[in-house]
Amino acid sequence: MLAKIAAVAVITFVAYHPRELAQPMQDWARDWQAKNLDATLALYTDDAVFLDASGSHVDGKPALRKFFATVLKQYSAKPVLHSLGNTMSGNLAYDWGEYSEVVTPVAKPEAAIETHGTYLVILRRTSGHWLIAKQMWTGSVPVPVGK
Repeated sequence: MLAKIAAVAVITFVAYHPRELAQPMQDWARDWQAKNLDATLALYTDDAVFLDASGSHVDGKPALRKFFATVLKQYSAKPVLHSLGNTMSGNLAYDWGEYSEVVTPVAKPEAAIETHGTYLVILRRTSGHWLIAKQMWTGSVPVPVGK
């Protein structure tokens, strides 16, 4: 009986490296700055939710494609992200940190917007890769997105 109890009490811990959980957002910043929409979207789960600094949200990859295409048509951006912490539990994890960004309107480059804030992403391990399931931003200066 004691052997059965001991076997049940064993907990397996999966080791991870903090950079592994911060990497999806570094990839996001690189792909976003390159205006590579397909590569950016490949970082998301199909049911991802994006919450921007204004409080609005976009649900699902088809809606993300439409929203991101609109943003990338209107702006160029140079985001710099710094992960401040992350952890995982099974197939879920989170990463949070600070960012700074210069957002330049394509139609009016002299009107660049400098902003900074924080981000939080919830990641889901899918087929061995950490993908963004939920993404949220705060921002010091809102960046208006037209339809």
